[in-house]
This record gives sequence, structure tokens and C-alpha cells, in this order.
Amino acid sequence: MNLNKEEIVQQIKSGNKLVFEALYRFYYPKIAYFSNQYLLDSIESNSIAQDVFTDLWERRQKLTNHTNIQAWLFTVAKNKSLKRIEKLRSQQNYTGYLKGRQLEINYQSLSGFDTSEFVFEELQYKIEEALQKLSPSVRLVFEKSRFEDKKNREIAEELGISIKTVEAHISKSLKHLRVELKEYLPLLYILFFLK
Repeated sequence: MNLNKEEIVQQIKSGNKLVFEALYRFYYPKIAYFSNQYLLDSIESNSIAQDVFTDLWERRQKLTNHTNIQAWLFTVAKNKSLKRIEKLRSQQNYTGYLKGRQLEINYQSLSGFDTSEFVFEELQYKIEEALQKLSPSVRLVFEKSRFEDKKNREIAEELGISIKTVEAHISKSLKHLRVELKEYLPLLYILFFLK
């Protein structure tokens, strides 16, 4: 999907199902993973991810042209996860002191997790800065993999290089981002390391 952020929002608002499905395919596993880090329940986490996209579709007309979809998705996932943790904590017969304690710790951690547009915009800027430090060929392979969501084989064929070279470039990029953006590691992991 080669649309800028405003075009994606406009397409979603107008009911473009192809753009919505592309967003869904790209972000669903990331949202489910994010939620599961706090809920420790993959079924609940997948349900929350599904609800996030249902909400996006149902509320699409309320989006502004400058809405950061990525921040919006993670903020809704955070809020839904917090509500689910609250419900689990309040259930009288919820078994296991340790699981209850873990949910309490996760609730506190997730409450403090910043999913604001500012954080996502700042992260985008920092990612661009970090990627500028890579060689053009390494950066190109990374962008095709993570931003264009292309498979390693597709990238190799398109650029006329081996799959091993593609894998090496992606690995080098991820190591570089891990070092350059260590303060953003939880978000980086969700956005780039899950594929």
C-alpha cells in the first residue's frame, strides 16, 4: 500500500474495503501481540484485536484527516486491554494469586504505556533518522520488507539479489534499530520485529 497517512485515513473514511483489509492484515498480528503481552491470554488478545478493527470500521466517519491510524489502533487496543484486565481483577472467583498479581503488574505497566500520536510521530521521526545512517541498499531492502510488506523472495527477485543477502540486510537493519532506538524497544518490536 503506497499511500501516505492522510490518504489512508481518507480511504478508510470513504469505506474503501481494500485499504481497510490491508491495514487489518498488517496491524492485526501486532495489535494481538501487544494485547497479549499484558493479558497473557491469546484468545482474549485476538478478540481485542478483532474488536479494535470493528471499532475502526464503525467509527471511520469520526476520524479526522490528520488521525494517526497507528496511534489510534494501539490506543484503542490499550484501552480495551485495560478494561479486560479490570474485569479479570474484579472477578471474585478468579483463580491464582500469582496470575492475579501478574495482571496487577501488567495493568500498571499498560496504564503508563504512551500510545499518543506524539509518541508515534516522534518514533517515526527517530526511525527515519536511524534509517538514514544505513547504506542505501540495506535501507531499501528494509523498507521493502517492513513498509511495503514484501516477502524476502519478492525483494530478492525485484532487486536481483539473493534471498540470503535480503535476510542479511534485514538483520543488519533490525540490529541497527535496536541500538539506535533502544528507548522505544517495546514499540519497535511490535512494529518491525514481528513479521
